[in-house]
Amino acid sequence: MPLLALAEGATPPAAGTPAWVQIVALAVILAAALAVALAWRAGRRPRRRKAAAGGATVVCPQCSHSFPVESASCPMCGWIKPPPPAHLEFIFGPLEGQTVNLLADVTTLGSAAGNSVVLPDPGVSRKHVGIRRDPSGYEMADLGSTNGVYVNGQRLAKRLLVPGDIIRIGSSEMVFHLEKVG
Repeated sequence: MPLLALAEGATPPAAGTPAWVQIVALAVILAAALAVALAWRAGRRPRRRKAAAGGATVVCPQCSHSFPVESASCPMCGWIKPPPPAHLEFIFGPLEGQTVNLLADVTTLGSAAGNSVVLPDPGVSRKHVGIRRDPSGYEMADLGSTNGVYVNGQRLAKRLLVPGDIIRIGSSEMVFHLEKVG
């Protein structure tokens, strides 16, 4: 009796066909049926995007594409993530003990009204220093002050700030901090 049951009208295996050929044919048919069933089932499930190595992703506000938190921009539309929030902690001078959040695109510090931060200090120029927020981070620039801007003890005209930098203008000293995000 052959291993494969034949439908009416089907051609029987040739005489002398070894049994193992019929077993292999049956295995191939079962494997094909299993592959079709798995493909059908996979097509019914919603597809999930693979998470980044760390697992954390961010959704682009422009195109709604998910991408790893570590990426600086969206790979689909090119949207550039803003830097994390930052603040200045005043450690010496008239604003000692106070913290100023750097929320605006440009934060200015000086002795005149109209600056984002007004420092009542005779050693501070009317418009002394600006801190600009852009995708690369926070850049400090001397705005033509008389006494200059010192970062970590060095007089500088411009500098991309890093967490822990100590900025001195006049008699005021402040520490630059980035907020922890996530």
